[in-house]
Amino acid sequence: MRIIVIGGVAAGTKSAAKAHRVDPNNEIILYQDESEVSYSACGLPYVISGVIADERKVIIRQPEDFAKDGIQVFIRHRVLGIDTGKQQLSVRNLQDNTDFIVSYDRLIIATGARPIVPSIEGITLEGVLTLRNITDLARFKALLPTVLPEKAVIIGAGYIGLELAETFHELNIKTTIIEKAPRILPKFDPEMAQLVHEHLLENQVEIILGDGLAKLDGNNGRITFVETECGKTVPADLVVIAIGVKPNVELAKEANIDLGNTGAIAVDSKMATNIPGVYAAGDCCETINRITGATAWMPLGDIANLQGRVAGENVAGGNAHFPGVFGTAIFKTFKLTVAMTGLSEQSALESGFDPISIVTEGSDRARYYPGRQGFSLKLIADLKNGRLLGAQAIGLEGVDKMIDIAATALLGNLTCSDLENADLAYSPPFSPVLSPIIVAAGALNSKLSKLRLNG
Repeated sequence: MRIIVIGGVAAGTKSAAKAHRVDPNNEIILYQDESEVSYSACGLPYVISGVIADERKVIIRQPEDFAKDGIQVFIRHRVLGIDTGKQQLSVRNLQDNTDFIVSYDRLIIATGARPIVPSIEGITLEGVLTLRNITDLARFKALLPTVLPEKAVIIGAGYIGLELAETFHELNIKTTIIEKAPRILPKFDPEMAQLVHEHLLENQVEIILGDGLAKLDGNNGRITFVETECGKTVPADLVVIAIGVKPNVELAKEANIDLGNTGAIAVDSKMATNIPGVYAAGDCCETINRITGATAWMPLGDIANLQGRVAGENVAGGNAHFPGVFGTAIFKTFKLTVAMTGLSEQSALESGFDPISIVTEGSDRARYYPGRQGFSLKLIADLKNGRLLGAQAIGLEGVDKMIDIAATALLGNLTCSDLENADLAYSPPFSPVLSPIIVAAGALNSKLSKLRLNG
């Protein structure tokens, strides 16, 4: 059986490797239009800042590594079309610009996502960049030592934008963030996002909120100014467009493969599309929010790998299922770690829950132990039954631990009462005697009890 995978970053390479492990007798072919496969896009900001000195470190495997397992990887090959009736692909070799037809028995679409780039004046000026893939990294690496930018403008205050703010600070580039929404990090609740906002200001990042990008001005083909919708003019030697990404679904759409209401490819729990023998995984397809049951699109690297593993097993004859996501995410900006899982208070309300929440202050070790660092922790629960709905944590240390505990509690459908009695590890160098998440769950459980008593 011939299995073909379109796309070779996270979901694509994971699915190819899994399919081979399930049945090594299958012929597996992977087409990737970039010059590299199997790289970590999440590591790119740290290559730019110099934290990762060798950019090759973010490349996990080469085509020859896959070849040792019998997986044929063709880089610089672009799939132009899918004929699901004939079970054929039209492919272009970008190295010699020749086209050919190849047949498949089963297909995995892992075409990922690409940055949203607005169609505005000046968008093609030198110094206007995105950061999504290895090609984008190469543009950064070529531009920085030649332009020597002193002022950067980041359009968008999501995860990538805030990571790059730190990156540019490390490179001594004065940075301005322009965000059309009224606050940064719209997926977080306002009081938590405000903590990050203040931290950015402390690190000399200028923030313009409630204003969008209108126009880019340049001189001799190079960016010089950013003009906002409200008429502000911001000097810039470098502009990064970080307003979000959209799924690469054109191939699927042209092949009459169903898209979901998120705009990404619709799949079931086996990662199967509406076309028999055709699967999809990663940033190009949607999934299910495990709390609300609604369809969701969450283009994150860990989710892509998990979906790729399921698609790879099933395409080779297995019976794996991907149950959906909680939306767990984490990133770092300057000294702050910022993380969340599950629903925010606002999204819980919009999803029909009656949310109740509490914000507490915790620390990563006993109060008397040297080096203690603090963080803010927010828990959200359903007033009806006390079930945990989400958590957000922001601070210097221990944030990842709190969010991973909360994500596991969501997995087990735990209530605040359950979490209050969790048996978690304690030793002064690692935690207070009662974990901050236990303390927060106890406080929220008491709040719930009082509301029910008075209600």
